[in-house]
Amino acid sequence: MILIKIPEQKIFMSKLLTSELFDLYFLESASIDTYNSFSIDGRIHREFFKDLSSTEKVPSEEFSRWSRIRPICLDLIKGRQTPLSFKFVLIADDETKEKILRAADTDISPDLISLGLNIRFAKGQMLITTGTSMKIFSTDKSTEKAWDKYIPSFLESNSIKNDID
Repeated sequence: MILIKIPEQKIFMSKLLTSELFDLYFLESASIDTYNSFSIDGRIHREFFKDLSSTEKVPSEEFSRWSRIRPICLDLIKGRQTPLSFKFVLIADDETKEKILRAADTDISPDLISLGLNIRFAKGQMLITTGTSMKIFSTDKSTEKAWDKYIPSFLESNSIKNDID
């Protein structure tokens, strides 16, 4: 786990909320404090889709893609005033997980690991914290190290300056 400070917040926010850069990630949760507090649980309620026509498909994922929730979050945040705070918990998609597992040179199955990003804004600071969670016990930290190496590189390659603490 690493802590990353984002010095150019407007650039980062633009890429997070108005571009497709993070769209393949899943949203586990979001909380946004502006004139009210808003909370979003990213878990998909399958029962909502019970009356779909035969041509529509019930999502197979546990969480909604960021691409689906991003416009809602943008609407809550945009405006003249900066939010008091917000927090987004994003989870890597399978393709990203497989890339990280290859970089870590490990035989852990992608379905046994969760790679997360906690994106937090409070008191004028934008911070990203990486995290890994495994469904099995392992002393092997190579996946965590690969994820911690990947995120700053991913940000830099997308013109997002970052400082690791």
